[in-house]
Amino acid sequence: MKQKMQETMEQQVRASGLPAENQEELIAIFRGEKLPLLSRDTIAKKIFSPEEHPERFDFVMQRVMQDPGIKSYHAAPTEGMYQNMYSKKVIGDIRAWLQDGRMADLEMQGVAQDFIFDRTDAYANNMLTLLYSTNVDQKKKEVNYKNMKGIVVVVLMAESPKVFKEFSSDRYIHRVKSITTDTGMEFPTLKQMAFVQLDKALELFLNETYNKDEDIELLKLLATIADINNDSVRGATSGEAFFDDIRDEVMLFSRSKEVQAMLLDEDFARLDWNSNYQSGVERGLEQGREQGLEQGRVEGRTEGRTDLIQRMLKNGKTEEEIAAFCDYPVEEIHQIAEKLSILT
Repeated sequence: MKQKMQETMEQQVRASGLPAENQEELIAIFRGEKLPLLSRDTIAKKIFSPEEHPERFDFVMQRVMQDPGIKSYHAAPTEGMYQNMYSKKVIGDIRAWLQDGRMADLEMQGVAQDFIFDRTDAYANNMLTLLYSTNVDQKKKEVNYKNMKGIVVVVLMAESPKVFKEFSSDRYIHRVKSITTDTGMEFPTLKQMAFVQLDKALELFLNETYNKDEDIELLKLLATIADINNDSVRGATSGEAFFDDIRDEVMLFSRSKEVQAMLLDEDFARLDWNSNYQSGVERGLEQGREQGLEQGRVEGRTEGRTDLIQRMLKNGKTEEEIAAFCDYPVEEIHQIAEKLSILT
C-alpha cells in the first residue's frame, strides 16, 4: 500500500509540468534520498514551531537579535497576514507571543524579493497594530504607548535580494534596533528587525571566511537551514543532538503523503512567483507607467494570475482544484477558463 501511494505521488510530480530539475528533487525527497530544505514553508513551521520546539524558535531569535530576553510563551496565529496566493507558500511566517509581552515573527523567504524592506516594514506595522489593541481583560485606558510592548521580526532569506548582494559587507546579518535621523540623532523603535542572508552564511561557513567574533553555533544552524543536504554541513554537525534531531524529524515528517502534497504545491507557487508574478508585475509596471504605477501593478498581477490558471488547466487540474489553490471563487476561475478557451 505504501509503495502504491509513493508511486502515485511520483506520478503526480511527473505530470505536474514542473521543470525536470524540480521534479527530480521532489522525487528524491519522496524516496527518502534527500531532505527538503528547512527554508520551505511546510518544513519550517514544523521544525521551528514555538509550540512543539520553543527551544529552537528561541535559539534562532535570541542569537540573531543578540537578545537573551526573547523567550516564546505560545504560538500566535498568522491568518489574515498573507498578501496573496503566492506568498502563502514562498514566504513562511512563524509567530509567537513572548513571555515579556512582545510579539515575535520568524519569517522564511524562499525566493528573493526586491521589495523586501517595504514588505517587512508594512508587516511589522501590522503586528504593532495588533499589539496596540485592547485585550478582553483590559480597559482601554490601560493600553497606551507608555506600556506598549514592541515586536521582533527576523527574516531569513534563502536567496539574497539584489540590494543585499550589491551591498559590500563581510556580515550576513543586518539588524535594525534603532532609527537615526539625517542630523545623527538616534532613537529607539518598537520594531526590532533583522535580515539574514542564508546563502551568504552558507558560503562563509563552507569557506571558513567568517569573522573571528562569529557565533559559530548560530552559523552552523543557518548553514543547515540554507542547505541541510550539504555534505560539509552535515559532517560539521553530525553527532550533535540538536542537529541530528532536526534531520531525523525532517526525514520522518517528509515521508507523509500530506506533507509531500504540500511540498509539491510549494514548488508550483515558487515557479509561478518567479516566472509569472515577477515578470508579470514588471511588464504591467512598464506598460502602465504613463497611466500610473498602481494600474501597472494591477495589470501585472492579473497577467501573472491568468498565466498560472492557463498552465494548470493544461496540466489537467480541475477548476475546483485551481480555485482551492489560488484562493479564488470557482465562478471566477470558470470565467477565466472560458475566456482562455475562446482565445485558443
